[in-house]
Amino acid sequence: MVSNDDGSIMYFEETASPVLFSSPSIGRNRPTWTPPSEEELRDSLVIAEWGQANDFPQLARLAKENNPDLVSALDWKARALYGGGLNYTIRDRLTKKPMDPEKYPSMRKMVYEIDQFRYRNRHYLLRASIDFYDLFNVFPQIILSEDRQQVTRIAAMEAEDCRYAKRKNGTIPFVYMHPDWSEWNSSENDDKLRRVECLDILNTYPEELKEARGETLKYIFPLSYPTGKNYYQLIHWWSLQTSGWLDFGAMIPETKAGILKNLALIRYHIEMPDYWMPERYPNFNSMKAAEKKKAIEKEFKVINDVLMGAKNAGKSVFTMFKTSMAKEYGGWKITAVDDKMKDGALLADSSEVVIKIMSATGIDPSLSGLIPGKGGSNRSGSDKREALNIYMSLVTPHEDIILDPFQYSSWHNGWNNEDWETHWWLGRPYLQTLNQVTPSKRDTTPNPDTDADQ
Repeated sequence: MVSNDDGSIMYFEETASPVLFSSPSIGRNRPTWTPPSEEELRDSLVIAEWGQANDFPQLARLAKENNPDLVSALDWKARALYGGGLNYTIRDRLTKKPMDPEKYPSMRKMVYEIDQFRYRNRHYLLRASIDFYDLFNVFPQIILSEDRQQVTRIAAMEAEDCRYAKRKNGTIPFVYMHPDWSEWNSSENDDKLRRVECLDILNTYPEELKEARGETLKYIFPLSYPTGKNYYQLIHWWSLQTSGWLDFGAMIPETKAGILKNLALIRYHIEMPDYWMPERYPNFNSMKAAEKKKAIEKEFKVINDVLMGAKNAGKSVFTMFKTSMAKEYGGWKITAVDDKMKDGALLADSSEVVIKIMSATGIDPSLSGLIPGKGGSNRSGSDKREALNIYMSLVTPHEDIILDPFQYSSWHNGWNNEDWETHWWLGRPYLQTLNQVTPSKRDTTPNPDTDADQ
């Protein structure tokens, strides 16, 4: 006989027809977790700091807010994930086809419960999506009913306010919340500090949570995208900051403003020959300084009035030059000051920064009307359609992460059994071509009445 460590599965090799036996109880073998490091154990803080100064979320949000293209890109990703909104399908566990509640009277009541549940928790999805793409870490709080048999609420806590407790035996026991970590007194005695139990979502089964009598009714259901970090996963777009592209992009508006300030008001350089004033005014050399200045300003004003103003557009300017013994002397000289902005100074650099932002956030530049390099913009509709469809076909991992609390609730609340399962999914927009569907019938979202897998 061969069995696993806790005896929940046994296999008899000696029998003619091998039979596999398993006990109905939940197996107690759990995944192996890495224990805390010595540095963690020596640190007296109860929390795992998020960033070197425990302010990474604030730094990341500030970096995002300082770049309009990054703000738009991350908002676009959150809305794309949200797509057609939160949906569910009660489907046959074997065939995965939707079931008809009309054929199962008990299912009608369940549908009503699920609809109430979805409406009650309607704000979770967008808030969680924004935190996910801003920080790759989401802190949903699930709240149980008084009898612990139902998950009643799912709410995304503000990620900036949340910090994990130090690991114990390889798992994270709590999540601490504080409205301003810069004001935290580094102890658990802070009046504004709140502690919520953190679920081990790989090992905490609904049955165990229901049986935990006398315990709290509120839990953090931690979510993150795996990037190899122990506590807080590092958002991919942060490479824009570490590589210097965000700082470079921030310099461009400043530089352009400086060019405009220093050059926009100077359009012409007018040079007067030194012989002009003595010949124009015979008594010029005997004039007082104030009189000379006034006479010179008068001469310059004549030229300035001709060059400036919309009503003078197209007028000609006549200048004179002196000759002596068939030799020409220089006359009035008018030079147009080179306008650094007319050639699109820094425009290519600005476009390159935008391309880098699109690349770091995983968005095809064509969806923003951009083409990498010096080709300009105006990509075709086909490029945009295919780019969006490719992007939407790759968001399944993100969808699975964001909806995990809802899938868990289906098990906890009894909406899954041996015959059917309640599956949560997000409506995804897919663009179609003109020959696929007529304009009057065209739609960018799947029909809610169809199977989620179609």
